[in-house]
Amino acid sequence: VRNLSISQQQMVEIAKALTLDCRILIFDEPTAALTEREAQKLFEIIHQLAGEGIGIIYISHRMAEIFDNCDRVTVLRDGRYITTLDIAGTTPEQVVASMVGRVIDSLYPEKLRDDERSEDILLEIVGLCEATAFRDISFQLRKGEILGIGGLIGAGRSEIVKGICRLEGEVTGDVSLRGERLSLTHYGDSIAAGIVYLSEDRKGDGLFLDMSIAANISALAVDRIATRFGLINERREKHRAETIGKQLSLKCGHVGQPVSTLSGGNQQKVAIAKMLSVDPKVIFLDEPTRGVDVGAKAEIHRILRKLARDGVGIVVISSELPELIGICDRVLIVREGRITGEVAGAEMTEENIMVLASLADKGRQRSAA
Repeated sequence: VRNLSISQQQMVEIAKALTLDCRILIFDEPTAALTEREAQKLFEIIHQLAGEGIGIIYISHRMAEIFDNCDRVTVLRDGRYITTLDIAGTTPEQVVASMVGRVIDSLYPEKLRDDERSEDILLEIVGLCEATAFRDISFQLRKGEILGIGGLIGAGRSEIVKGICRLEGEVTGDVSLRGERLSLTHYGDSIAAGIVYLSEDRKGDGLFLDMSIAANISALAVDRIATRFGLINERREKHRAETIGKQLSLKCGHVGQPVSTLSGGNQQKVAIAKMLSVDPKVIFLDEPTRGVDVGAKAEIHRILRKLARDGVGIVVISSELPELIGICDRVLIVREGRITGEVAGAEMTEENIMVLASLADKGRQRSAA
């Protein structure tokens, strides 16, 4: 099972639960890693089970799933019961306000105006290939831009960014940063150049759950907090973690506590803080808001836009089309290991993205430059 993708692992876990002879079945974020088709099949099964008299408890941060499939919704916040509402008598906005304790003005921060956007090319990828995963990948990322990568699960999105960062595969092609061609052989070279990657599986690949917040944040930047004898300067480590944590509005008792004690949203902030500890120029984020609540999702979007305004290049992979459209300045669409199109501005719609992601490859619609 460990060799399966995150999506396939999730389907195995769901199948295991369905084999149990139970009267109550609890689903905890079951669609977080599923394709739209897999999610719809799961909902059909859930409704069938409910029709057979089995009680279903469905935990999710996705409002559409709650309102499409549930009869009532109970809201918890900070480990406390807040309220229970009938779906027929409430709205998504009311539920979100109960979840976060305030009204969220907007899930997505304001994008840059045309006159604010830089024309400086920060990162350029030319002819990137990996024999088993992707081919002929070429695109540019501008300074301060948030570039999205969309496509169906299994299309090769994660493999492309991992290939750029030299995390996996035998990759050929050119990677240039600020006009200078880089010689990258492993992820350490990528980090040294200022290019970092945040995994979609934060618990498996992104964090050391049993270690402290401070240790996690400094994991990529040990040389910056070490003494001249190579020992960790704990005071420096603590100060650096507190400084970056404050910038990200990290909610914790103290930076010495284990990451496993944090909520999903705060764990993701620690993972982002780990990236920021090396002062990156380019950040690749794979499903950055998967499994976090609406309030944390809005905060992460705010963090990404602030980083972009400070000149960092951001690349976001997301299976949530509203997120791609809401946070990104442009979106590249990947199908079967190739870039099949690009959308921006008024063309950035769910329909256009899905057409390019699912129909036969007819070549790129527009230049990625």
